[in-house]
Amino acid sequence: MLKRQWILNAAAVGAIALIAACGSTPGGRPDAAPSAPAAAAAPAAAPVTSSTPSGRRLAARDPALEQWKRQAAERIHQANSKQLFEGRPHHLLQGVIVADVTVDRDGKVIRSKIVRSPGIARLDNAVQASLKSASPLPAPPAALVKTGPITFSETWLFTDDSRWRLRTLAQPQE
Repeated sequence: MLKRQWILNAAAVGAIALIAACGSTPGGRPDAAPSAPAAAAAPAAAPVTSSTPSGRRLAARDPALEQWKRQAAERIHQANSKQLFEGRPHHLLQGVIVADVTVDRDGKVIRSKIVRSPGIARLDNAVQASLKSASPLPAPPAALVKTGPITFSETWLFTDDSRWRLRTLAQPQE
């Protein structure tokens, strides 16, 4: 019984951490205000840390990484504009797919792996195709790739008509 409770507590903490890390507001932080255009962005601040309701600290967010992820998402949207839905995502989505994407110092997508999927092959294929058509992404800042390629996660939100939008650029759900 004690082991089962420990497993349930660990799962709850993991779910809270995942939800906190997947914020749908600009910059990925629930308290973030809409960001300014890249040219007018303020100098990079110290990484942002946050805590879960249980008091556990989450990994620091690197502002340079967050800004670059937004630029990468804009490139993916630009290259796949005919597949995007407009407006806010509906409460009930056909699928939410998370992919880990690895890029080299030039922004070329060198690997992508679906890490969360509803198991609908055509949606998984659409994610892979969207990355292929958008590559190369903008080159990551040198500080992010000084030790080699960088891997980041992105989330695709699919509506019932199989149109999608990246969570990084999507408006909050209705």
